[in-house]
Amino acid sequence: MIIKSKLKKHQFFFKKKVKNANKTFEYSIIWFFIIEKEEKIGIGECNPLLERFFNFNFYEKELLFISSKINAIKKTEIDYYRSYISYSSILFGLEQAFLSLKKKFPILYNSKFTHGKIGLPINSLMWYSSIRNREYEIEKIEKEIFKGFSFIKMKISPIFFHNQYLNFFLQKIQNKYPYIKISMDANGSFKRKEDTISCINKFFDINIIHSIEQPIEAGNWKEISTICKVSKIPIALDEELIGINDLKLKKKLLDTIKPQYIVLKPSICGGFSGCKEWILEADKRKIGWWISSSLESRIGINAIAQWTFKMEQKHKKNSRGVHGLNIGYFCNDFFSPIQIKKGSIWYNSFHKWNKKNFF
Repeated sequence: MIIKSKLKKHQFFFKKKVKNANKTFEYSIIWFFIIEKEEKIGIGECNPLLERFFNFNFYEKELLFISSKINAIKKTEIDYYRSYISYSSILFGLEQAFLSLKKKFPILYNSKFTHGKIGLPINSLMWYSSIRNREYEIEKIEKEIFKGFSFIKMKISPIFFHNQYLNFFLQKIQNKYPYIKISMDANGSFKRKEDTISCINKFFDINIIHSIEQPIEAGNWKEISTICKVSKIPIALDEELIGINDLKLKKKLLDTIKPQYIVLKPSICGGFSGCKEWILEADKRKIGWWISSSLESRIGINAIAQWTFKMEQKHKKNSRGVHGLNIGYFCNDFFSPIQIKKGSIWYNSFHKWNKKNFF
C-alpha cells in the first residue's frame, strides 16, 4: 500500500487587522497535511494562530516528524500518532487529513449539508472598541440582519465594555430589532469578580443579550464559578477550555464552574475528538454548547462545518443551534464551495475546489 505524506505552508493575509484579547494579527501562517493513498487524497489544516505556548520552530519540527512517521508507519488511523503530538492544532489537522482521505477530499462526512440541501445557522461577527457614530453602528448591524443573520457576536474591547454608552447602544438595537440575539465576547476583560458581576448585571434588562463569553481571564476557577452562579446573564466559557485535554480535568472543570455554556474550537480544544468529549460531558450536565472557528482558512472551516453538522444531528438537545463558523478573513484564501447566505453556512456542491493551490 502506497501512502505518501507531505506538508505545505501558506501565508494568509487578513483583509483587516484582527484583534483577539491582547493580540493583533496582520497575517497567519498555516500548514497543511497532504496525504495520498492510491487514488485518494486527504488534506488537513494546522493553524496554530491561537494556540497557547506556540513556538514556530518546535511546531514545524513536530509537523515534519509526524509526516515522516506517516511515511514510515503507513497507517491512517489517528491513534498511531497521538502520542507524538503536543499541539492541539496538529492533532486537528491530522484528524481532518485522515477523515478526508477516507471519503476523499473535500468530503469528510456525507450528509445533507455536503449535498447542499441544508445550511448550518451561524452568527455574524463584529468587533467593537468604541462607538463614534451611533446611527452608523446601528446601520452596520442592520446590514448583517438584512443578510439573514439573527444572531450577532460582538467582540468588545476591555475599555468599551465598561463604557456606559454601550448599554444605551444595546437598548437602541433592542428597541428596533427585539427578535435578534447578541453574544458579547469579553475576552477576559474583567479583573475582579465584583466588578464583573456589577457590570454584567447592568445589561440584564436587555433581553436580546444571549450570553457573555469569558468575562475574566482563564484559570480563575473559583472566581468564574461565583460569576456563573450569581450573574443574571448566562456565562459561556471560551479560553477557559484551552489546554484542558484530560477527561478527568474536563469533568472537574464543568462540575466546579458550572457554566451555562461552553464554546468549542477544534483547533485549540483537542481537535474533533477533544471537542466531542466536551460535548458528551456537557450534555450530561445540561450545559449548552456551540462550535466556533479559530480564524482558519476555508480548508479548516470546511472540515469544522461538516463535523458540526454531524454533531448537531446527534447532540442537538443542548446545542445552541447557531455556531461561529465565519469565512472571508483572508484576501488570498482558497476558492471553495463554502458560502455564507441567509445567516447560514452552506456547501455548494456545484462549485469545485481549486486543488492546484495545494500542490
